[in-house]
Amino acid sequence: MKDQYDVIVAGGGPSGVAAAVAASRNGCNTLIIEQEAYFGGMATIAGVPAFGPFTNGEQDLIGGIGREILEALKKDGYKSPFYDRKPDRIEGIDWYSIDPEHLKRVMDDLVLESGCDVLFHTTVAEVRYKDGKIEAVRVCNKGGFKWIEADYFIDCTGDGDLAAMAGALWDYGDEDGRVQSGTLCFRVANIDVNRFMDYVDKEGENGNLSVASEKAKKDGRFPLNETKVGGMALQADGIAGLNFGHVYDLKPLDPWNKSQAEMEARRNLPELITFLREYVPGMEKCVLASSGPGLGIRESRRIKGGYTLTKEDYLNRADFPDAIAYYSYPIDIHAALPEKSGKNEKLYQTSKYENGECYGIPYRCLIPQGLKNLAVAGRIISADRIMMSSIRIMSACFATGQAAGTAAALGIKAGGIDLLDIDTDILRKWLREQKFPGEEGLTY
Repeated sequence: MKDQYDVIVAGGGPSGVAAAVAASRNGCNTLIIEQEAYFGGMATIAGVPAFGPFTNGEQDLIGGIGREILEALKKDGYKSPFYDRKPDRIEGIDWYSIDPEHLKRVMDDLVLESGCDVLFHTTVAEVRYKDGKIEAVRVCNKGGFKWIEADYFIDCTGDGDLAAMAGALWDYGDEDGRVQSGTLCFRVANIDVNRFMDYVDKEGENGNLSVASEKAKKDGRFPLNETKVGGMALQADGIAGLNFGHVYDLKPLDPWNKSQAEMEARRNLPELITFLREYVPGMEKCVLASSGPGLGIRESRRIKGGYTLTKEDYLNRADFPDAIAYYSYPIDIHAALPEKSGKNEKLYQTSKYENGECYGIPYRCLIPQGLKNLAVAGRIISADRIMMSSIRIMSACFATGQAAGTAAALGIKAGGIDLLDIDTDILRKWLREQKFPGEEGLTY
């Protein structure tokens, strides 16, 4: 292990992989640290079954490394029959089904080909910083503890752990200090796909699981404490991944609470499977194939940056001179407590943009207040809780991660300047030049 790098990235989810690859491809000696044995974040660690939209219904919004990963998955992956029936799934891009094992290999190859060093089974245990500048992180793994220095650091941990250790300011939860409920995603096998798709065709826009859930509610047979069914994606012939079920009153920064939540989520799985067998055509004989290795977390820290995106920015379709990405996903808050779910479901529907609309994500949201050489990416960027529920989607995380990694590379080439002093006109130019080769119209 080296003792010094140009850039260290903490976290190997979509934002972390994009950040590390961007920094390494742009000439930086880069290290990426991941606590699990593989990359992918919520797509692999939590088993989230599909990537959210890459477009706004008319234009490609997410290009670059995120789109490169998507195209690699599509090249040898399973083509879901949903793409032949759902017009909102633009060219097989939006809501793309994830095979988690395939994604692990794609990300391994991408990171290694970039020249980036990789440390799995490793966490950041401590940060050494002075006068607003991080000097080193102390990592912990089977080799023990070790300090590693870098010129720039990027926090893609999902919880803002590195930033918090360095003294960054952060917000958390709603006015009562509660965060969105978590979900243990799971996979089922032995599905009659043709029968299931006939059901989807028959129910039209109300297909998938929504009609079945309404029938179960009327019968008093819908799973306890659940008010809606989340996403489902066919991932292979006869196999589907489900983002279904909630654990409420979650405290993701409390290891005791999170440990109990993991076990509670697994206890609830038989009831969810029973619902699928009884109410969803084609799933009468489905069996549980696997559950996510860990609980899917939607919200924890939100780091305070040079600008905070707000609900008003979402409603105004705001753009910014330093926008480094654009996105358009609706406001999607999963209730902290079951009795508040109905209100949040309505907000998701009423907040949807028209096709072609989007908002900008300013670079300043990636730079924590008072810190000179740290960027953040993913769901922890500077935003209020309403806006965070839109930018937290994995597709957007690719874009903010690539912007953070590219900014760090710009800082190295400029002699180690503070990240907030990066020329965002040059940064935007570099990002435009990094769009996926051969694709036209990809925007930043």
